[in-house]
Amino acid sequence: MQNNLILFAKTFRLLNFKVSMKRNRINRTSIIIVLLLFINSCFNENELIDSVSDNEVLLIINDENITSKIFKKVFETQRKIFRVQDPKDLKPEELAWVKNRVIDEIVKNSLLAQEIEKNNINIEESILNRALKDAREGYPDGIFAKTLELENISIDDWEDAIKTNLLTNKLIEQQVNSKVSVGDKALRMYFNENIKNFHKKEQVKALHIMVETEDEIRQIQKELQRKQKSFSTLAKEFSLGPEAIRGGNLGYFEAGQMPEEFDDVFKLKTGNVSGIIKTPYGFHLFKVVDKIKERQMDFDESKTMIEKILLQDLQDKAFQDWFFKLKKNSRIEVNYALLQKIY
Repeated sequence: MQNNLILFAKTFRLLNFKVSMKRNRINRTSIIIVLLLFINSCFNENELIDSVSDNEVLLIINDENITSKIFKKVFETQRKIFRVQDPKDLKPEELAWVKNRVIDEIVKNSLLAQEIEKNNINIEESILNRALKDAREGYPDGIFAKTLELENISIDDWEDAIKTNLLTNKLIEQQVNSKVSVGDKALRMYFNENIKNFHKKEQVKALHIMVETEDEIRQIQKELQRKQKSFSTLAKEFSLGPEAIRGGNLGYFEAGQMPEEFDDVFKLKTGNVSGIIKTPYGFHLFKVVDKIKERQMDFDESKTMIEKILLQDLQDKAFQDWFFKLKKNSRIEVNYALLQKIY
């Protein structure tokens, strides 16, 4: 089961970006998978050296032994998240806090993995294959593999990430979410109390072109100025984004759903093309083809959104209660003497 802990998750950016590039809220299970996945690759550079042997058992979770090697790899994750160059730079209480955080993450991930096994949670091969296909969909030939390579993710780790995410979602759905519901009365009450919050922000429908180099994007600008080819035609011919097959059509999106580098797109008038925008993913052009003004929403329009809000709160609380009981009823032993010797 320790193998379940040695996965990597820069995949977060890959799964989240997918060139619609929306700034979506990360759900609980996605975070779990990100942490599970990140463990695998975080140990290949700037590794820290200490005197504790990798095969010494640091932690026992029910019948599972967690070695110091696993701890060190998760510690590397936390070290990079908090931009700690060297544990020796930390005050004793700060180092203790990071170590306890690492222990908490290992316990959470192990218990979830054990529950998946205990409850015989499985994913049908057809469902997994569909999820893998959906995640790849829209990427031009070679771009998906290149994106994985840039993120330093192997195809096996990426597939493991998708599978683990599906398994975890299924576990939580069975054990937690299926037991939570919201009535229509609660939905309407929430709407009446928060009516000012339910409005459609300004929306923009835009076409998008993304290429690797500045020379390429400037050449496309010249083609647009000649007016011999449309923006959509050029997107199909040159864009690396998955929406290229649709002529660069991103559909409608609201302010805040795109990376902040693209906020100026909302300042464009319908029919206008943006200037060149540079991001870590390449060079971009946008053309606004439609705009919808901000307006107030009625209850029927807001109902689905309210249900998600209330369900999320209830499910979060239910998950915390469920996991608290799971942890309370588990055998968890930490070798604190050994923990103190690491770093």
